[in-house]
Amino acid sequence: MSVADEGAVMASDRGSCVNRVSVKVPPFWCERPEIWFAQIEAQFAVGTISSDVTQFNMIVAAIESSIVADVSDTVLHSSETGKYANLKVRIIEGYSESEQRKIQRLLSEVELGDRRPTQLLTELTALAKDNVALGELAKLADN
Repeated sequence: MSVADEGAVMASDRGSCVNRVSVKVPPFWCERPEIWFAQIEAQFAVGTISSDVTQFNMIVAAIESSIVADVSDTVLHSSETGKYANLKVRIIEGYSESEQRKIQRLLSEVELGDRRPTQLLTELTALAKDNVALGELAKLADN
């Protein structure tokens, strides 16, 4: 889905010109909303979109109605400042796996399968974050 960005207004001798940058917002990724936001923030950086209100509005316009409904209190009653940051936190908190669930998956569900050990280590590291030392993850990946 392509959403037009805020215009940068440039004055010239012949009048004003409005330039718009298009941002392609990927489909929402329920399993890893923090990665989804990283993708969008990369798009914001490329498009030099820094307005809090514009970032907020682009997210609200891009996400599915069921997600908007889940965070409707934040959408409808957001403060004048920090709208995007508040919405981001709310979505990540609502859709990210709990730390307990990540540890449960780490201990019982993660298998090498047809992946390379480095791919398994990457998944284990993402699940463990600060809860398990990297050396312990490497031992788990070797098994």
